[in-house]
Amino acid sequence: MLLHRWLGVGIGLWFALVGLTGAALVFEDAIDATLNPHLLRDARDGTWLPPAAIVERASRAFPDGRVERMRTPQTAGEVYRLEVRVSPRMRVGSPRLEATFSPVTGELLGTRDPRAVGLDTASFVNTVYEFHRNVLLGPTGTDIVGTAGLLLMTSTITGIVLALPRTRGGWRRVVAVRLRASITRLLFDLHRSAGTLLAVLLLLATATGVTLVWVNHARSVVGLFSPVAPFPVVPWIGGTDLPWPGLEQLATSIREAYPRHTVTEVRIPSRPTAGYVFYLRAPGDAHRLGDTLVWLHPGTGERLLERGPDSRSAGEAFMHWLFPLHSGTAFGLVGRVAMCATGIAPTLLVGTGLWLWLRKRRAQRIRRHRRGRAVA
Repeated sequence: MLLHRWLGVGIGLWFALVGLTGAALVFEDAIDATLNPHLLRDARDGTWLPPAAIVERASRAFPDGRVERMRTPQTAGEVYRLEVRVSPRMRVGSPRLEATFSPVTGELLGTRDPRAVGLDTASFVNTVYEFHRNVLLGPTGTDIVGTAGLLLMTSTITGIVLALPRTRGGWRRVVAVRLRASITRLLFDLHRSAGTLLAVLLLLATATGVTLVWVNHARSVVGLFSPVAPFPVVPWIGGTDLPWPGLEQLATSIREAYPRHTVTEVRIPSRPTAGYVFYLRAPGDAHRLGDTLVWLHPGTGERLLERGPDSRSAGEAFMHWLFPLHSGTAFGLVGRVAMCATGIAPTLLVGTGLWLWLRKRRAQRIRRHRRGRAVA
C-alpha cells in the first residue's frame, strides 16, 4: 500500500507525461501531417513517379548531398520523404535534413531538420518522441526513462494487488463506478476500475517500453535462448566491368520477387560495401513499415538476407514484435486506440490518486485536531 502510494505521489507527474507523450506517438504520422500539411500532404491526382525518379530529383536539388533513406507514399495524399546527408564528406556529425517531394510531379515541397527539438510545428512530433525516449537528455535520459518504466511497472503490479477482490463475486464491485456517490467515492471507483481494466495493457506497454530502452541488452539475453543474427555485411566484389544495377532495377526485382508486398522504405547504401535495405509491407503486417526486410548487394542485386515472418528465428521474431506491441500497430486500429487509451490512463490514475491522498491527509488532520481538543 505504501509503495503504491508513494510511487504515485513521488513520480506520478512523470508517469503522466510519459503516458501522454506515448499516447500522442501512437498517431504520430497523422499528427505530424496535420501540423505540417505543406510538407507531408499533396492533394494532386495522377500517376506516381517511381522511387528512382525522386532520388534523381533529390540529387539535382542537393548536388552536394546524398540520399540515405526514402519512405514511399502508401495512400493518396501522402508524399515521398527522403533523408539527405548534407555533407557526405564529413565522417562524423554530418548534418541531415528531411526533404519531401510530390509523388505526382516530383516537386520539392520543403525541408526540415529531422533531429531538431522545439515547439514549432515542424519539430513538435520529434520533440515529443525524444522526450518520451530520453527526456531530451540523450543516453543519460534513456537510462532514466528505463528506470522510471520499471517503477511504473511496480506501481501497476502493486495497484493490481490492492484491487484484487477477496471473493469471486467481488470483481463486479472492483470495476463498478457509483455515479451518484460523493466526489471522493466517485474518484476512488474511477481510480480502481480504470486501473483494473487497463492493468494488462499498462504492463504490456511498460514491459515492452523498458525492453526497447535497453534493446541491446535485451538482444543479448534473448540470444542466449534463440539466435538473433546481426545485420549482414556486404561482401566486397571488385574487378568486374559489368554496370551496377540502379535503384529502379533493384526495386523492380523486389516487386517481382514479392508481388504481395509494397515497398514502404528504402535504405540507400553510403558506400559500395553496404547494401540496399528494402522494407516490405503485406496486408495484415504488424509493423507499420512491414514485417519483411530484404538486403540486396548494391553491385550485383543479389539477395543477401531476408528477415520475414517465415525466415526469422524465435528470438528475432520476439525482438521484431516489441515495437508493434508497444505502439499497438500489432492489432491494427483497435490496438492503436487501446494503446492510446493506455497512455492516457496514468494521467487519470495519478490525478484521482492524488485527490484521494490529499483528502485522506485532510481527514487525518481533522481527526488529530479533534482528538487534541478532546484531550484539552
